[in-house]
Amino acid sequence: MASGTKIERNQKIPSVTKKITTDSILQFESCGILDRENIHNNPELAAKRLGTTYTIASGRMSVTFAAESLRRFFGPEVFNHTGTVNLKFLRPVKAGDTITVTGAVTGSEEIDGGTKVSVDLFCDNQDGNRTAVGTGTAVIK
Repeated sequence: MASGTKIERNQKIPSVTKKITTDSILQFESCGILDRENIHNNPELAAKRLGTTYTIASGRMSVTFAAESLRRFFGPEVFNHTGTVNLKFLRPVKAGDTITVTGAVTGSEEIDGGTKVSVDLFCDNQDGNRTAVGTGTAVIK
């Protein structure tokens, strides 16, 4: 987003779509949790704790997808310094799912240092099932 660009209520943010694979789940988990088995990287542990036949993607993956969408909307120079993402996870995401993040501006308020813009965020899988909802913000000047 260029500096000085007008942002309006209900303005859509760029959508981001990601295909979830076992490899992408394992690669994501290897960055944050080293040498520790969990429901994200061990199918037997997931079966024992969750009753599933598969591992599930970490909710943090959806947070990164939402952050990518907001970064595209606000620009990295704004979002990387003032951006936030807060999601509530509604259903598990697993290998084979395709997650699409969408959202729209819900409002703005003047604060010290600029205008805080709020965005409603939605994560949906390939079947149209909502996997997460939440909000994102960034402060623009």
